[in-house]
Order: sequence, then structure tokens, then C-alpha cells
Amino acid sequence: SIQELADAAKQGHLKEAFGTGTAAVISPIGHLKWGDDVMVINDGKIGPVSQKLYDTLTGIQWGKIKDTFGWTVEVK
Repeated sequence: SIQELADAAKQGHLKEAFGTGTAAVISPIGHLKWGDDVMVINDGKIGPVSQKLYDTLTGIQWGKIKDTFGWTVEVK
């Protein structure tokens, strides 16, 4: 819940967050606003987990990393 995120941020436990989607791939979230509270996440920068997911997913999409999941289909 947003309350859990706010609590984690206040306690210093919210290390990174991201959104994902077909076009967005992996998009880091640098700030969350809830009411008057603004939660800054990882100083507004992409975190190591988000970066690894982004690099892996785009690597599979571009054929630079082997697709072991059968997610991609080559269109000729």
C-alpha cells in the first residue's frame, strides 16, 4: 500500500522503485508524492536492480542476450 511505501521511505528502507510496460520497458521512479509527503527514492537515480532488469530485458529484445524464455519471435 502507499502507507507501507511511505513508512519504508521514512525508515530508509525504500531503496528503489520502477514502473514497467511494453513501451516503458523499465522506468525508474525517482520521487513519489502522497499528500504533502514527497518520497525521494535513491536520490532520483536508477537503482542497481532496475538497471539490471532494464539491461537484461532490452538485451533480449535486441538479440544481444539469448532469449531462454521463448519471449521473442523473429519477424522476417
